[in-house]
Amino acid sequence: MTKRIILSLLPLAILLLIPALSRQFFADNTANFDGDLHLVISTPHNESIREEFSHAFNSYYKEKYNKTVTIDWRSPGGTSDCVRQLNDRFSVSFEKYWKKKHGSWDAKLAKAYKNYKLKLDDPAIDPLEKQAREEFLASTVGIEIDIFFGGGQYDHNKQAKMGHAVDAGMQTKHPDWFDEKIIPQYCSGETFYHSKGAYYGVCLSSFGICYNKERVKVLKLNVPTRWDDLADPSYYNQTAIADPTKSGAITKCFEMMIQQKMAEALLRYPDDTKRAHQNGWSQGLNMIQRIGANARYFADASSKIPRSVAQGDTAAGMCIDFYGRTQAEFTAFQTGSERLKYITPEGGSSISVDPIQLLRGAPNRELAIAFIEFCLSKPGQELWNNKLGTKNGPLRYALRRLPIRKDMYTDVYRKNMIDSDEDPYKQAVSFEYRGALTGPYFGLIRNFIKAMIIIPVDDLKTAWKAIIDAGGPKAVPQAYAAFTKLPFAYAEAKEARNSLGGGVLQSHQIIKGWARFFAENYKEATRLAKESK
Repeated sequence: MTKRIILSLLPLAILLLIPALSRQFFADNTANFDGDLHLVISTPHNESIREEFSHAFNSYYKEKYNKTVTIDWRSPGGTSDCVRQLNDRFSVSFEKYWKKKHGSWDAKLAKAYKNYKLKLDDPAIDPLEKQAREEFLASTVGIEIDIFFGGGQYDHNKQAKMGHAVDAGMQTKHPDWFDEKIIPQYCSGETFYHSKGAYYGVCLSSFGICYNKERVKVLKLNVPTRWDDLADPSYYNQTAIADPTKSGAITKCFEMMIQQKMAEALLRYPDDTKRAHQNGWSQGLNMIQRIGANARYFADASSKIPRSVAQGDTAAGMCIDFYGRTQAEFTAFQTGSERLKYITPEGGSSISVDPIQLLRGAPNRELAIAFIEFCLSKPGQELWNNKLGTKNGPLRYALRRLPIRKDMYTDVYRKNMIDSDEDPYKQAVSFEYRGALTGPYFGLIRNFIKAMIIIPVDDLKTAWKAIIDAGGPKAVPQAYAAFTKLPFAYAEAKEARNSLGGGVLQSHQIIKGWARFFAENYKEATRLAKESK
C-alpha cells in the first residue's frame, strides 16, 4: 500500500523538483548574485534576455578582468513604464539637487530643466529657466540606475534629448564599428545610433502578423499577408493587439501602418503630396480603427499576443518579429505541429533598432560602459541569435533576435545562427521609413489610438458589428462614414501634438475629448447601420 502511494506521488514530486533543479542549474552557470561589482539596468526586456545577458556578461567580464558582476535588473513593465520611471526619478533627483543648492523650486523649473526645445542662446529666455537647463546638462545628477536597455529608438532618442542619457564613448573607442559596412547610422529611414553616443542600437526588430493555422482554417479565413487583412470584417473578434500606451513597440507598429498607407497614397497622387499625406494618414488610422474593432482584447504587453494566438484564443495578432518566431518554435516543440506562423506583411514594416544607453550620473559608470561595449562586440552580438550550446551562444534560452552588426551576416557566423536565412538589411530595402511624416507625432499616435479604440472600445465594437451585420461598409456608406470620422486632419497633427504638451491635466482632458468624439460617432454609426436594415 505504502509502495503504491509512493509510486503514485513520484511523478508529482518530479514535476515539483524540475523548476527548482532548473533554477539551481542556471544559477550555477550565470551571474553571481554576490558579485564583486554591481550594475543596475532598467529594461523592458523579458526574463530570457535578462538571464542570458547576466550570464554572458559575467563570463566575459570575469575572463577579461577576473571579477564577477551582479546585474540588478529593474523591470517595471513595458517601455512606457520604464520611461515613466526614469522621467519621474530624474525629476525628483534634480529637484533635490536644485533645492539643496538654490532653495526654491517651482513647476516652471521642473519643466525647464528637461526642455530640449529651449534655445539657450536666445536672449528672450527666462534666465532662471536657462540656468536650470544648463546646470542639469552640466551635472552628474543621477537616479541610481546605470543603463536603459531595450525599447524603441523613439524613447531612447527622447531620453537623449532631455539629457537623461549621455555619451558612452563607443564612437571614440571603436570608430571601426560605426563604419557603414558594420553599423550604419541610418537604414531604410531609421536611425540606428545617436550621433553623439547617447544611444546605440544593439539588435534589430521588425513587426508582423502571427496567426494560428488551425483556427484560420476552421473559421475559413483568408491567411493574413497584409495589415489590411487584420481589418477585414471576417476577422471580427478574432484578432489580438497590445495597448499602445503600455507598449512602445506596438505604437511603432501602428506608425508603420500609417507610413505604408502614406506611401501607397503617394503612388496614387505623385503630383499632390498634400493630398497624398492626408489620404494616407486617414486611411492608416481608419485601418487601425477596424483592427481595434476586430480585437477580442487588448494585451498589456506585446509579448502576450503570440502566446494567445498559439493557444487559439484568437486567429491572428500583431507582434514583434522575435516574439512571433520564438513562440512559433516553442509551440512546434510542444505540439509537434506548425500551429503558429509568423510573417512580415508585404511592404509593411521597416527595420528598427532596440537601443542601449548610458544614463546621466550612473553610479557604476565604467562597468556600464563595459556592458554597452560587450553588447556591441561580436561575442555580445552572437548571443542574440546563436543556437543553444554554440560558442558565445545562449545557455538556456534561444533569444531569436537579429544582431545589428552587418558583419554577423556572413557564413562564419550564420552557421551558428538559429535564423540563419534571415537578411534584415536586404528586407530593409522594401520599406522606406520617412521619419519626417510621422516621427514627430509618435506620442500623438500613441495617445490618439488610445482615444480612438481603447477608451470607447464597447461603442467601437458595437458599431463595427452593426456595420458588418448590415452587409459591410459598402452596404451602409453613411454609417461607415460616421464610424471613420476623425477629429482633425493630417495638416492639423502638429497643433494636436502641441496641445498634449501643456501638462498632464490638459493632455488628459484632450484625450478624453477625443474619446467622447469617437464614442458619439460610433453610436451614430450604430444607429445608421441598424436603421438601414
